[in-house]
Amino acid sequence: MKRSTKITMVVSAATVTGLAILAAPVFLGAASWADGFFGAGSAESEPTADPASDDGLVDLGDGISVPAGGPGDCTTNARINTMADDDGPFYSKLLGELVEMGPSELASGEVLKDDDGEIYAYMVAPGDSPIAIGERFCIDYVTVQSHNHVRVNINPGDVLYLRPDPTLPWVSPYEPFDVQPGEQTGPYYDAIDFMRNAVAAQDLAEAQRVWAGLGPRVHPEARTIATRALEAGDWELLRQMFP
Repeated sequence: MKRSTKITMVVSAATVTGLAILAAPVFLGAASWADGFFGAGSAESEPTADPASDDGLVDLGDGISVPAGGPGDCTTNARINTMADDDGPFYSKLLGELVEMGPSELASGEVLKDDDGEIYAYMVAPGDSPIAIGERFCIDYVTVQSHNHVRVNINPGDVLYLRPDPTLPWVSPYEPFDVQPGEQTGPYYDAIDFMRNAVAAQDLAEAQRVWAGLGPRVHPEARTIATRALEAGDWELLRQMFP
């Protein structure tokens, strides 16, 4: 199936929020051997939100407008969108600014920051709620769950990426690259979950076993990057591809 100019609202993000979602900044640069695939053209400067218009909407750039304000007590909006350009692999981007509103009873986990002090991920604590996590960082929690392959529940110790690196491919758990009409994709969906668990546990033998069957069903560019990361034991890069 041709992916030309297709924007994919992962799972039901569009229907739940009633909004189109897009995104922008570059973060956590990929390893040098991955730069050739996504180095030029994928990285875009982050759009600046304009003041709310008379109709109560805020223009976030790229033709996307969202209601003014944000979740909880937030005054800003942020969201994650996953898309594919032409026949390239899927990738995710953050639109808007992450704002740390402070821990709460249902969002008391660890904030993960890069060397420049920017928030890029969050580690789930016992009792955490996805909605409360969204309110803590002023981000649409539905899009956070979608990007991070959350099936039903989040669990203590899970790492939720809030600022995806758009220079890295995102491996869709819903649609194999070579999907055929009428194909049952349940086994592929399960294989993605097995791969995520193996990567999170840094279980090389299990990751290699799963990848042997899963790899051929992944977009060729994403497959090359993941294969090399697996060979190099680059678990952080793999976690971003299989969040």
